[in-house]
Amino acid sequence: MKKKILTLFSAMLILFSLSACNLTFTNPEAPLSTVLTDDTTYEIIQTNITKTVEEVKNACVGIYVQYEDKTGNKVGSIGSGVIYKMLVDGKPATAEDKNVTCYVITNEHVINIDNGKNASYSVYIGNDVYISASPVGSDSSNDLAVLTFEANLDKYNLGMVDLAAEEDNLAVQGNYCIAIGCPLDLANFNYVSVGNISKVTLSNIMHTAAINPGNSGGALFSVSGKLIGINYMKNTIIDESGDLVPIDGMGYAIPIWTVKQVVSDIESTYKAIERPKLGVTVVTINTTLNPDDSSKLPNTLPNELIPEEDRGKDFYQGVVVEEVSANSNASQATSRETSVVGLQKGDVIFMANDRYITRNTDLSYELNLMLSGEVMTLVILRNVADKWQAYNYTVTLA
Repeated sequence: MKKKILTLFSAMLILFSLSACNLTFTNPEAPLSTVLTDDTTYEIIQTNITKTVEEVKNACVGIYVQYEDKTGNKVGSIGSGVIYKMLVDGKPATAEDKNVTCYVITNEHVINIDNGKNASYSVYIGNDVYISASPVGSDSSNDLAVLTFEANLDKYNLGMVDLAAEEDNLAVQGNYCIAIGCPLDLANFNYVSVGNISKVTLSNIMHTAAINPGNSGGALFSVSGKLIGINYMKNTIIDESGDLVPIDGMGYAIPIWTVKQVVSDIESTYKAIERPKLGVTVVTINTTLNPDDSSKLPNTLPNELIPEEDRGKDFYQGVVVEEVSANSNASQATSRETSVVGLQKGDVIFMANDRYITRNTDLSYELNLMLSGEVMTLVILRNVADKWQAYNYTVTLA
């Protein structure tokens, strides 16, 4: 998360993020999946980490934002970022190009000026060098933003990651991960921390690499140098005194598959993106943990709209519609199989855009990758005359 300067620091303990960058590290000296069992393996892993950091660090930057707060005082905040593209006249820069336009990924909350005004943005590249930057666009729903700045590569030694070359399958539970950022102060530029990937879900990567205020907006990457996510949050709890207490070893990163999609959306719109809303209140139901909720769900999965491998299976969990807002996108949904317009209270959302929906965060994830005007497809289960039926619905998001 960004760190505020000249203001109270405690407010910034809610979110913590990290900085990192990723250039592909090739020709590893040994398989990185080797179990850590002896000193030789340990030395090999450490060597790979050292080489990876050396290759990626020139793509890592700090972010400095200065603005006026509500009282007119000048306020500064810091975060981290990673250069992912260099262009010359709108085309990818070559090895011979020196004057380039650089694009940087960071968190939206790093550049958000909290209702301030007269904001200015700079990219920090170390050695007390600040380069003026401009926002390209942002996405508050996914906490990502893009900045751009001009640089001369003869003067500054900068690198970049290549989002097109990144692989989505390297965020594996138990693997090592590396983060580089600016914790607490830009004086800690290119600070390296190493940890393990603790858990991977569709919308989050949880890991143990140390992250602190000032690290927000940078990247998490594998030992082999592949960008696997952008760090944005550190877990906290409220202690007996009501204070927020950070939890060590529980940091979160936005997965690379989300980053690539959101960056593409930002570049296509060149503005702050407002993601559309479906207009439903949903509750995750799990009949294994909550048997009293079984009456709200089908016992088995019905008819031909369900993928063949799932037909007739016991149904244990789902996202149940509790309320549909009037005049919402969900209220205007249409189906080929029924004349009933709109989702209904009690419907079970089984699939969205051909992806299984088992909890409310799955549905939010799908919506947070869509733009106004796009069409969302839904497979819903509905109890009609005490018999569960499956229906295809389409929703044009406004």
